[in-house]
Amino acid sequence: MKLILKLESISLFLIALFFYFSIFKFSWISLLIFLFVPDLSMIGYLFGNQLGAYVYNLVHHLLLPTILLALGLSFDSSFLLMSSLILFIHIFMDRSLGYGLKYLDSFHHTHLQ
Repeated sequence: MKLILKLESISLFLIALFFYFSIFKFSWISLLIFLFVPDLSMIGYLFGNQLGAYVYNLVHHLLLPTILLALGLSFDSSFLLMSSLILFIHIFMDRSLGYGLKYLDSFHHTHLQ
């Protein structure tokens, strides 16, 4: 099952990259600058496992980039579209590497284990 989930994440990662570069023609530089910004959500772990998990999961849940994508398409906003795709790319990259949503007990305990 882990292999299937990783393959699924890799395919979605590649699709998000395709949309980022081929459809919307956003820049490599922006992707490289902002790709790891979502990991700043790990700062929540400085205040305990529960708060850390909530903050991390809020940023790494697929609902956030989906909302950003819908808003970006609705308002024809390149900023929102690029932000959503970078977040999708980050999330699928993380999940393909085995980093999933966090349980409340430990940073290393994820939904993909």
